[in-house]
Amino acid sequence: DTWVYLSTDGAVAKDSDYATTGGVARDRDGNWIVGFNRFLGVCSPFEAEVWGILDGILILFNKGYRRIIIMTDNLEVAQILIDMDLEDSEITVLQRTHHIL
Repeated sequence: DTWVYLSTDGAVAKDSDYATTGGVARDRDGNWIVGFNRFLGVCSPFEAEVWGILDGILILFNKGYRRIIIMTDNLEVAQILIDMDLEDSEITVLQRTHHIL
């Protein structure tokens, strides 16, 4: 198994609270594997970031990759994903991401 790098980002429009997320996966040499994006509707910037990570992980799992390095610029998201109490979170996307990790 080789490691792949998953870079994601989420964005929320100030005027409407509509969010999108997306990302790209690359191999250890920087070669592009897959890119993705998705409209999320109304959600918080935090949720948009986590949805991007979840979507990326699921896409890579479906392509057969199991060793994924997640790269995020959001410290809050990184800390929460490491937290062992995610199962008790009231945010569904966090519960789903924790289950996969």
